Amino acid sequence: MTIIKNKFYLKTIRHAFVFLMLFSSILFASTLLLSTLVAAKNIDLSTLPSRDSVQLTIYNSEDLTLVRETRQVSIKKGQNQLQFSWANTQIDPTSVQVEFLSHPVDMHLSNTTFPHDKPQMLYWNISSSLEVLATVEISYFTSGISWKADYSGIMNQAGNSMALDSFVTVTNHSGENYENAQVRLVIGKINLVEQINTLVGQAKYKQDKMNERNRVQRVKKARTMMKQASGRYEMAAMPSAVMADGIVEEKEIEKDSLSEYYIFTIEGTETIPHQWAKRLRSGFAQAIKIDTVYRYRPREYGDILARILSFKNDKASSLGEAPLPEGKIQIYQENQKGSLTYIAGLALKYTSIGDKVELNSGVNPEIYFELVNLKNWRDNIWMHYRKGNLYRRIGDGHMIVDHNSTVAGWNEHRSYSQHLKNFTEKPIKVEIRRVISGDATVKSQLEIKKHDFQTIDIHAKLLAGDKQELQYEVLTKKGRNAKQNQVTIHRL
Repeated sequence: MTIIKNKFYLKTIRHAFVFLMLFSSILFASTLLLSTLVAAKNIDLSTLPSRDSVQLTIYNSEDLTLVRETRQVSIKKGQNQLQFSWANTQIDPTSVQVEFLSHPVDMHLSNTTFPHDKPQMLYWNISSSLEVLATVEISYFTSGISWKADYSGIMNQAGNSMALDSFVTVTNHSGENYENAQVRLVIGKINLVEQINTLVGQAKYKQDKMNERNRVQRVKKARTMMKQASGRYEMAAMPSAVMADGIVEEKEIEKDSLSEYYIFTIEGTETIPHQWAKRLRSGFAQAIKIDTVYRYRPREYGDILARILSFKNDKASSLGEAPLPEGKIQIYQENQKGSLTYIAGLALKYTSIGDKVELNSGVNPEIYFELVNLKNWRDNIWMHYRKGNLYRRIGDGHMIVDHNSTVAGWNEHRSYSQHLKNFTEKPIKVEIRRVISGDATVKSQLEIKKHDFQTIDIHAKLLAGDKQELQYEVLTKKGRNAKQNQVTIHRL
């Protein structure tokens, strides 16, 4: 019985000890919770509400997009904490900034903290002298958003005028959905990295420091550039050059130049979810004057007579307010049946204001072209006799047969004819460019001009149904006969 009582007492003591420890834990937790609640009375932790507005300024060359968004946030008097997260996105956390658009005098950003137990998140600690619904702007850089341009051109039946539709396709792989966003596009020819490398001075820093300085300078320079407001480019209401009406909504566009950069602001807002792409109509120009010339330039276009369509990026062509971004262009032409004939799909290069666009649309089957080599011969041949180190010209009466002699110099003659036939119903212009190496002379009755020291240009005009043979001779001096390395022109 004594043993049993002792066991009973021990069991009772153990239960009491467990109860006491449990009560102490509850009491400690309650005290900690109470102290936390008391301490949090003056600090309001808020997550960001939904956006009121958002603006995307997309800079393709650097895979940078400046995002500027506004939100309405309830701010209490005293200390506030505002939480911002960039989880599962390509946002650069070092570029995140907050600005008070309303009541900037009454609110102050004390500091920014990055909790170690909550990655991809930060807290803005804000002190406020009043309780208010404040408007804040949050801006940051993100990657993964890009845009590209494409064009659709329809030439009239005569081929001397074209209507041009311009489009941009925005693709979002940033990890974030952007609803009702204003879209701005930055184009330009200068590479930010090149400018930053010059500013930093590559030879003065180690590579790791260089990379960090480059990044800081790049972000700073890009933010300054991309936060500028856009100017306004008024566009008159014009009919679309796209055949399928209603497929793509027409957009107005604003354009502004920043040094050698230009910002396009597309009218209205667009919702661009993550992993989506959206094609937007960005402009329209009607009755662009088209100049057509047929060129033979083997180094540029291959061994064909290429039909080149050209126009200028200027006001006379209903353009000229900003550069034309590089992109694909599809060209069609009206035919006699009232429908469209597909001409070519081409690459349009970046074109500055005032520069000319030149598009190689390939061969026109109604234009016949052939380069014919009519005749070749040699004269003024000089022999070198090793014995006595003598030079003799063949035909001067002093020719001696000697197996130890070699040809030292000669003149080479080639006679050519460019055959042209125009089977179209309108006159055409033809430009032929020939590269002639060495000490050469071109003899012809044609109007021939030098393009450079080894290149000549021959221009001709053919009426509808006309044919021509453009004949010329090329005399090239070889060996010891050659005195210079350039071509001269001798008109007969």
